[in-house]
Amino acid sequence: MGLIPANPAQVLNRADKVLNTVDGTLERVDGTLSDVSTTLTTVEKTLTETKTTLGEVRDLLTSLQSQLALLEDLPRLAAQLDEVHSAVVKGAGKKA
Repeated sequence: MGLIPANPAQVLNRADKVLNTVDGTLERVDGTLSDVSTTLTTVEKTLTETKTTLGEVRDLLTSLQSQLALLEDLPRLAAQLDEVHSAVVKGAGKKA
């Protein structure tokens, strides 16, 4: 008699309650998974934007590095220009 329920209707009611609870839980899990999917999509978009921005920053840094190299070279170029100017002035003085 232990395997046969005393009241089959009671067993069915309990099973129905359990199934309703499971159904509610699965609906919440589905909602949570949907939220996670939305969040992952947002993260993916943000990562794509970040990658694009980092590429732009890299290009700007490369340009800045080139300009800084030119600025660092200015004293040498000024000295060369002074030498050329002196040579031109001396050459013009000899012809006069």
